[in-house]
Amino acid sequence: MTETPAGKFHAAFIAQLKELRESAGQPSYSEMNLLSRAEDVPKELPASTLSDILNCKRERLPDWKLVASFVMVCHRHAAQTGLPTARLGTLEQWQSRWLAARSEQPGPQVTGSFDLYRTPADEAERRTSRTVAYLVRRAAEGGSEPAYRLAIVHALAGEVAESRYWAHIAVHRRHPGAEPFTGDRPPLTLAADLAFGYGQAYERESTNKHDIARFYYKLAADHGHPGAAERLRALRSVPFGKLLPAPVRPQPLSEPAPVRPRPLPEPGP
Repeated sequence: MTETPAGKFHAAFIAQLKELRESAGQPSYSEMNLLSRAEDVPKELPASTLSDILNCKRERLPDWKLVASFVMVCHRHAAQTGLPTARLGTLEQWQSRWLAARSEQPGPQVTGSFDLYRTPADEAERRTSRTVAYLVRRAAEGGSEPAYRLAIVHALAGEVAESRYWAHIAVHRRHPGAEPFTGDRPPLTLAADLAFGYGQAYERESTNKHDIARFYYKLAADHGHPGAAERLRALRSVPFGKLLPAPVRPQPLSEPAPVRPRPLPEPGP
């Protein structure tokens, strides 16, 4: 059976967990289970669960609580056995890796994967997962703007916890616009306007960035942004990749965007 790109990303993340365990002194499954019973560890790690995950017997990634527990247990075993813990990675770094791996998985956890503008489903999903994974990688490098955009993307996808997480990261890194997204009810109108602005910036940059523009337009259009819906119609394709002309009528934004966003640099295909 040919492994899918998502499967390769899943396997790569599991390989990283194996490396973490080795760097922590290769604790046995029973030792890890015992350490996971501490009150501050989010989730107990049964030996059978650890075996299934590390031997790739599960089709989907483990949930974040399990990954966080795995990382904490490895840190504690390393400390107890006199091994350095700095190279094991922080919880924040591991959550960035987990989010990147999760964004490549098929199913409902992929943000905004399909649209109604004649984009083939496999191409729409490729566009979505690639854009989100790229933002996660950039955020893991310490940038505030990628974390801010992830807060916006997750807010528009209805994933409030994820949006709040990235917003807190952006606030910590002193992004001036991130504070409104740290609450339980992110400002969706503002998020849609910002997504529309990102789409415009990418569309103006070059035709090679129209895939990314569609991604942001779709997020905004799903929340009733008329300008984003119009641009999606203008950029509709039959087949995908060949632009068709469409009339564009300027639409007032429901709220003015605070700044004109500039596109982030994107890696080549």
